[in-house]
Amino acid sequence: MRKPKVLILTTNYGNGHVQVARALEERLVCENTANVVVRDIYQETNPRLHEWTKNLYLKSYTKSGRQIYRLFYYSSQGIAKRKKLTIFSYGYSKLTKIIAEEQPDAIINTFPSFAVQSFLLKTNSSIPTYNVVTDYCLHHSWVQPDIDKFYVATEELKTQLIKNKIDKEKINVTGIPVQQQFQKLFCRQSLLEKYQLKGDRKTILIVAGAYGVSKEIKYICEGLTMNENLQIIVVCGKNTELHDQLQLKFHQEKNIRILGYVTEMAELFELATCVITKPGGIILSEAVVKNVPIVLTGATPGQERENALYFQENGAAVLHDKWEDLVEDTQKLVFEEQRLIEMKASLSNIYVPHATDTIINDVLQTYYWQHAENKIGRV
Repeated sequence: MRKPKVLILTTNYGNGHVQVARALEERLVCENTANVVVRDIYQETNPRLHEWTKNLYLKSYTKSGRQIYRLFYYSSQGIAKRKKLTIFSYGYSKLTKIIAEEQPDAIINTFPSFAVQSFLLKTNSSIPTYNVVTDYCLHHSWVQPDIDKFYVATEELKTQLIKNKIDKEKINVTGIPVQQQFQKLFCRQSLLEKYQLKGDRKTILIVAGAYGVSKEIKYICEGLTMNENLQIIVVCGKNTELHDQLQLKFHQEKNIRILGYVTEMAELFELATCVITKPGGIILSEAVVKNVPIVLTGATPGQERENALYFQENGAAVLHDKWEDLVEDTQKLVFEEQRLIEMKASLSNIYVPHATDTIINDVLQTYYWQHAENKIGRV
């Protein structure tokens, strides 16, 4: 029997949608259970328009852009409920060409594209389609009744989809896929030596990332480095400007490591007593898998704010909008063992193991069942 071909559709409005796509692709390639291709229909449909809208999205991380994005995000929740809005089928023509070119046996969306639903309705396609929701909150653009299956992070999201008239049999609570490295076992001593850290100190991981870096990051680092019982790892991602600024400012400090773009995030989580980060769906999922208490900062209105509130309300994270409060609370948190234990227990309650494997296995099982049924039908 031939291997199925899986088409994964994503886009790079932020990094999370692409990271989920890559996690799924990584697993399929590693297991050699399917041929897989990842495509960005928005970038391919109109590169210039895509770049312009992506830049608009990134402006939501600025102080002036937050309120504009707040208005867009929450108003679009209501707009997305309306029917027959042609703007939501944007990318339909390109998608039709991609499907004709790739001939997929399954389509997985890690970004809510209405072009897929338009394709299903207009062509009466029998290609199984799947939505992987990449946050801990539900934007209504994910609510597409013609999608065959929804994979969500929590029971709360499943309940919200059901309230929006999605058949409960279509919804699987799987967690959010992360890279396979987060399932590995590590030798802590080897990691301490690799990153030149001390085993008897509390370690704070700060994930600044390429987007939405608060101007207060350097003040957070400055406040934490004053405590000689702490050591700090800062991941700047592709933000070379921030990396260079921090390197210059803290080049004489012995208890801080400034890193740029890293591929071994699971190693850093293994060392972390807690992580300071913005509340993106993927970084939160990585912290959940590694069971690392979370301190949240600078939640942009929209999905980040909703993610933050979910984790805070469930006792798995603390949220601070002022960097001074964040520094003070973080220094207390890492030395309060009972509080850390309680936060880890809350993270465990959110954790759904093996998200990537569960999704991939479900998609492939559907393909083989259909293939077997078709074979029997021809006999």
